[in-house]
Amino acid sequence: MPKFSQNLELSLQRAIAIAGAGHHEYATLEHLLLAFIDDPEAAAVLRACHVDLEKLRRSLVSLVDSERTTFETGRSENSKPSAAFQRVVQRAVTHAQSTTRREVTVANVLVAILRERDSPASAALEEQGMTRYDATLYICHGISNADRLSSRRAETALRDPSKMAAVQVKVLLLNDDYTPMEFVVHVLERVFEKDHETAERIMLEIHNNGIGTCGLYSCDVASTKVSEVLDLAREQQHPLQCVLEQSA
Repeated sequence: MPKFSQNLELSLQRAIAIAGAGHHEYATLEHLLLAFIDDPEAAAVLRACHVDLEKLRRSLVSLVDSERTTFETGRSENSKPSAAFQRVVQRAVTHAQSTTRREVTVANVLVAILRERDSPASAALEEQGMTRYDATLYICHGISNADRLSSRRAETALRDPSKMAAVQVKVLLLNDDYTPMEFVVHVLERVFEKDHETAERIMLEIHNNGIGTCGLYSCDVASTKVSEVLDLAREQQHPLQCVLEQSA
């Protein structure tokens, strides 16, 4: 059973304290996201996704204030986590159990919040353009929105005919904690035209070693396949990354 990271423990306590200070019966996802703004790990993910933290704080405070009559109890006892609060934490725990990670982190719970489609907290993030894909891409690979733009520019330069030498390059897939194995197999079959048995073997190589080779191609074909993989992953909101490596 994975344990909670120290940052997550403190953030959960802070969320309940925020709700308690307002005499709210329940600590909701809005309280939890307010607590995350002051957590360095969560703040780093939010900034990488171009979220304005102070704007987010104002939005969440406004949401809590607008529903004060619903939340407020007038009593001083501790607030209780709402059903959605408990659900996202459990979702993060379940995710951690499905990976080799031994800790449930603030970042894991932040991703779980983004899956709450009807949540005002999730809507507040989406209003600033943040998606689950953005979050997982940064958490798994350290790639921010700005990095993605730079990567696309580099890819465009690579595909410039004037810069294409007759060289063979490897196309590699990188492991992460969020992309389903079934999707990786699908990508290998669809983009790289592998038979099912070969696709499963490469998928396991990626899972066990952190990286796997999909094939050796000309520069033009390789860069095209990278684009196809990234477009498919983005379409399905998976952080799967595909990169090129010059063949020796």
